[in-house]
Amino acid sequence: MSEVLELFKEHESNRKWFEENHESLVKSYDGNFIAIYKQRVVDFDEDVGRLMERVKKNYPLDRVSVEHVSKEKLQLIL
Repeated sequence: MSEVLELFKEHESNRKWFEENHESLVKSYDGNFIAIYKQRVVDFDEDVGRLMERVKKNYPLDRVSVEHVSKEKLQLIL
């Protein structure tokens, strides 16, 4: 499998996990950005810049999905 396809599948898997767990994530992380790696929240912050600084030090950035958690579903396209 090509690396690009593998990355795409990993991000799709993280996105699906986010959508399936949205309600419980809102209870813990409402108003924050979360970093998802292998279908697990690995960090969060209300400031996406601070979050990204920490994430890039600890995880392979190309394999981490970042989502904003809100009662109102919002999708950021980066």
